[in-house]
Amino acid sequence: MGIWTFFNLDFCQGKYGVGIHRANILEAIDRFGSISTAAIAVDLTFNQTWRTIRKLNSLCDKPFVGTRRGGRTGGAFLTPLGKDVLTRFREIERVINESTAPYIRELEKVVGVDKKPTVLPRYAQIIDPNTISASKKKPAKRRKRIHGARKAVKQKPPKSSRREHRR
Repeated sequence: MGIWTFFNLDFCQGKYGVGIHRANILEAIDRFGSISTAAIAVDLTFNQTWRTIRKLNSLCDKPFVGTRRGGRTGGAFLTPLGKDVLTRFREIERVINESTAPYIRELEKVVGVDKKPTVLPRYAQIIDPNTISASKKKPAKRRKRIHGARKAVKQKPPKSSRREHRR
């Protein structure tokens, strides 16, 4: 158990800007160069990640994330604006954590939280998709087809026998 501080940068015409989740998505895209791999790394679906990227790109006049189509050269990348925002966000986060550390330690003593450093909550982590065990990866949905076999259909008895049964 631990006490964590998270913050959001609100900018670009007063819309919601970048918080820990969106910063993690940006960092994963920068690290892996792929939206689908970044989605796995931040434990979201591809559609959720893509929706977040579209929201980020609509915040300002310039996009945060760019995409390239194509086989080997395709993928996603951070634009200069995206890299700059991510770098500044991480720097502000570091300064906030360093400056509030003594107050958080005092609060942990008051509340009775262990002093041992704890692992960040899962939603605040970026993991390497290659280290995910096979059971945690989402399996591809495949329909099983059995050739030549049909389901046995239960036939209803004739109406006359049902009436007799009711009496």
